[in-house]
Amino acid sequence: MTPQSNRRTLRRTLLEVALLVGVIAGAAMVGSLSLAMSMRDAVERDSDAFTVEQRIADQIVAQTYEQQLAAYRFLQHPDSAYLQAFRVAGDRAYSEIRGYLFHVLSTDARLQVENIKETHQRFEVAAERIFDLVRQGRMEDARQRLSTLDRDASELDLAVLRFRDARSRQRAEFRHEHQVLATRLRYGLGLVAGALLFLVVVLTTLLRARVLRPLDHLATAARRLGEGDTSARVPEQPYEEFDAVAAGFNQMADRVHAARAKMEVEHDALQLALRNLHRTQEELVQHEKLSAMGQMLAGLAHELNNPLAGILGMSECLRTELAESPHADAQRLGVTLAAPLEVEALRARSLVRSLLSFARKPSGTIEPVGLAAAVSTAVGLRAHAFAQAGKTLHVDVAPELQVLADAQKLQHAVVNVVNNALDAIITGHGTGLRICAERDDDGFVRIEFDDDGSGMTDPAVVFTPFYTTKRSGEGTGLGLALVERFVTEAGGTVTAVNRHPSGARVTIRLRGCASTVRTDAAPRRDSALRRSGPASRPDSEVERILSSTAPSLTAITPLEAIHRSRVLVVDDEPAIREVQRRFLTRAGIDVVVAASGVAAREIILTEHVDLVVSDLRMPGEMDGRALLAWLDSERPDLGRTALIATGDVSGDASLALPLPPHRILNKPFEGKDYVRRVRAALGLVEVG
Repeated sequence: MTPQSNRRTLRRTLLEVALLVGVIAGAAMVGSLSLAMSMRDAVERDSDAFTVEQRIADQIVAQTYEQQLAAYRFLQHPDSAYLQAFRVAGDRAYSEIRGYLFHVLSTDARLQVENIKETHQRFEVAAERIFDLVRQGRMEDARQRLSTLDRDASELDLAVLRFRDARSRQRAEFRHEHQVLATRLRYGLGLVAGALLFLVVVLTTLLRARVLRPLDHLATAARRLGEGDTSARVPEQPYEEFDAVAAGFNQMADRVHAARAKMEVEHDALQLALRNLHRTQEELVQHEKLSAMGQMLAGLAHELNNPLAGILGMSECLRTELAESPHADAQRLGVTLAAPLEVEALRARSLVRSLLSFARKPSGTIEPVGLAAAVSTAVGLRAHAFAQAGKTLHVDVAPELQVLADAQKLQHAVVNVVNNALDAIITGHGTGLRICAERDDDGFVRIEFDDDGSGMTDPAVVFTPFYTTKRSGEGTGLGLALVERFVTEAGGTVTAVNRHPSGARVTIRLRGCASTVRTDAAPRRDSALRRSGPASRPDSEVERILSSTAPSLTAITPLEAIHRSRVLVVDDEPAIREVQRRFLTRAGIDVVVAASGVAAREIILTEHVDLVVSDLRMPGEMDGRALLAWLDSERPDLGRTALIATGDVSGDASLALPLPPHRILNKPFEGKDYVRRVRAALGLVEVG
């Protein structure tokens, strides 16, 4: 590099050229402006002088004519007024002639002014002689002198015309001088323009050589570097600014060259991280959908369970009262209408509880879980889908089997496997799915899902995230991947194989609990979920309901016959209040009802009550929780035995209540269980 002391700066060069151009242009503009202003002033002065001289000439001629007229009038009528008018006009004419003397005149013009003055004086002298002759009475001599006066007046006019001609010649010379100056000004401006053009050409050449060429070097090097040529460099530059830019660019190119190898090494790692990020994002989206569904179901449970409790209770009361009717038609209605209605209400209750159990947030804790209950919850969610598709779902899981797992994640895993099996069964025109569980000798519990569907295209990769053989929009490829993750977290394994001649088998192995004991005499649950539609009902459920008779609810001990218990039922739902009143009345218990916590408090303060059964969620200033707190404070005898009914069966509400589980009634409830819980709270003993 050349030392900086021997290198000119571009800033200084451009400043010097700019100053030179500015000085030349400024001087030319000032000179041109000054000359133009001088010419303008001269022209204005000449125009003003011409106007004034013209006016003076006109005034001189006019005053002379007035004097001549006054002389004629005096000859005709000698009167001193005419003499006075003659002299006034003469003074005016003389004054106008003297005005010429203050103008810038040429020698010829000034001689003409003197001639005008002398001619005017001769005119006045001739007139005075005529006036003297008139005063002497020599009128004839005076008239003869008039020709002399006319001659002098004509000579005065000629003198004025000659003055005008002299001034016209002077004015022509003046215009010629101005034309010469204007020509010189144009030539001067042309020279200035040529000089400025020359400086512009010089400056353009300088900028091209000293600015554009270095910029072109920089642009070429930058383009080569952008195309991947890391050997591109900018040559040494004559100015400090461009040389600094070139040095910076060359250093940057060196760093780019050094970093390129590192970037290539990190590229593969970045691509891998990006794929992992996409997979995690898809999993998060799926998790958020499930979480939102769980929150929606938890809020929906209470709203569903309240009307469902009314339907179940009313159908049970209707069936019981129809069964006690002496009319055969009424009894037949109880069997054909009321009992199936009760069965469907119980079925809806089971479905709601299964949904809430499935949607509950995972605890994150590996603990003993009843396998039969977990499978039952999952199967309950998908049984209707199997029935609609005309497929069977057979479950064979021993009730005593327990595994170490997170209960909610186990349910999710079973649902995912069942969903995939159903899709394969429908695609392959299979008949159904069989789920069975056995305890292996190594302490693990093996759960097998066998279907006779279309099978798997490649069983070895079915647990790979985002792998799917379904069409776009029909699956995410995360179902079995999540199953594998859950099973791995629980310390188990999962495998998938195709079955012969058709279908597939998914096997989940989970650690069994140490307390799990397998005996041949242990009861097993072996149920087949058959095809079902709106018109068909499980006959066994109807028979079980019909076999439950009212006497078991109405049997009272001798102690009760002496003192009938009085129960206060508090609920904002009229149907649920009526159901509870009917249950308790048939059991021989007096009932008083209230629609709010405030109304219940008024009844307790004014009437005798043995037990309070209150809903948990009620509108107004006092709900079930507030009523229970008031009872603990004001009526501890009732607070110790009060029962709380709730439609929130997710467990959150009951966990927040300071009550043992046997004092919490989950809606919807069956009459027999409800009466048993109330009688136990009253301390009554049922008779067989």
